[in-house]
Amino acid sequence: APSLQAQIFWQFQWKSIKSGKPVLVDGLLVHLEDRSGFIRLTYLDHEKQLHLAEINLRPDYLQNTKGKIDSSFWAQPLGTSKQLVGNGASALDNQCLLFKTNANNDDLQPSHFGVLDGTGRLVNSSALNSKKQLEQNMLLEPLLAKFFLKEEPLYKNYTSSKTRGGYFAGKPIPTMHVIILADLKDPSIGKGCKVDQVKLSQVYITIAQKLKVRLDTINIVNDNYNRTQLQQMLQAFKPGKDDMVLFHYTGHGFNREDSLDPYPNLFLVPYAQRTSWENAKADEQELGLRNATMSIQEIYETIIAKGARLNIVISDCCNTNYKLKSIPVNDLSGTSRGFTNLYPDYCKKLFLEEKVNILATAVKKGEQAASHPTKGSLFTNYYLQIISSYLSPAYNGSIEEVNWNSVIQGTEKKTKETAPSIYNTTTKSPFKMTPFSKIQLKKD
Repeated sequence: APSLQAQIFWQFQWKSIKSGKPVLVDGLLVHLEDRSGFIRLTYLDHEKQLHLAEINLRPDYLQNTKGKIDSSFWAQPLGTSKQLVGNGASALDNQCLLFKTNANNDDLQPSHFGVLDGTGRLVNSSALNSKKQLEQNMLLEPLLAKFFLKEEPLYKNYTSSKTRGGYFAGKPIPTMHVIILADLKDPSIGKGCKVDQVKLSQVYITIAQKLKVRLDTINIVNDNYNRTQLQQMLQAFKPGKDDMVLFHYTGHGFNREDSLDPYPNLFLVPYAQRTSWENAKADEQELGLRNATMSIQEIYETIIAKGARLNIVISDCCNTNYKLKSIPVNDLSGTSRGFTNLYPDYCKKLFLEEKVNILATAVKKGEQAASHPTKGSLFTNYYLQIISSYLSPAYNGSIEEVNWNSVIQGTEKKTKETAPSIYNTTTKSPFKMTPFSKIQLKKD
């Protein structure tokens, strides 16, 4: 099972030389689940003037003085920092922070600081004076006050002493309904679907516990994985008007060239019938398929008609002709770490205050969805990473940006950007994934 880790903090220090005089620079790296993040740097100049700067985390491979790439290090230039405190005079010009790359780990670990020439190539470097990874219980007020202004969200999130929770005093407690439909036994994608199921379950359990809401999880898997079981569940399903419904499909999907529905159909042929279905004639296959499928659009319409406050319906599957049944197995970059520490107010904003219906799918018609046996599906992976980045206490943006539109758009953007870097062994070409969705905001 994936470990539950939402954000990584590193504190480090080095001695810079400015105008021939040493300047001691203190740094804090905040690395979020979706692999975004930022660096805060603070120092006193020679006139004892305090400076505080922020650099968005966008490291690239290191280039030496000859322009040769050194793939054993990532380099983050520091000269384009945003000054938060100070008059703009920077001790960071032409300097960079180096991270040692680790093929088995996506986490960035500060290693050295360096000096760059005018073309961005490394002139020289030295090991950091000190560095240490910080646990959550080490993020105390004296440390945070060094790197953050007291009015910033991250500072408030970690230092607030007021009691949180108790959202339902005198009110009925809502239920979070999690419905996971996963093709776990399929030989080509079953392992990846299992990873998706485990990750999704862990994340929603953690969020429900933080919100102190009831959790109702329905897993339609194994011998229950078929259209009949799905239809019976949907027919009997009766969420309350203030409940949350989170439906997630991970498995095979297909569409037809003559179909006007841009969303995929779900491949729900029972396991006991799959061998005979695959060996049947074309017309018999088509009949069997029509009796063993539902479109994600139909599932969405059925769920929103139940009247719950929040309805999120997601399909992570191919959207091609059904004869392309296998979602290719490829090496995906990065993997969701899950959650350890969630900020209650962000959870409340996203899950208890939002009134919205969403239907989202991993790829548009004619495209295949990427999956991996140990890391799960690309779209689901980014969906969980984006949620994590917004619910983390380390999120330092506006609470108004913590909304489902941001989550879905962020997931779509990350998936679309990453897919071409993954090789599709079926088409012998890079993946192309174009997620799309419809979002309906509900009035009070």
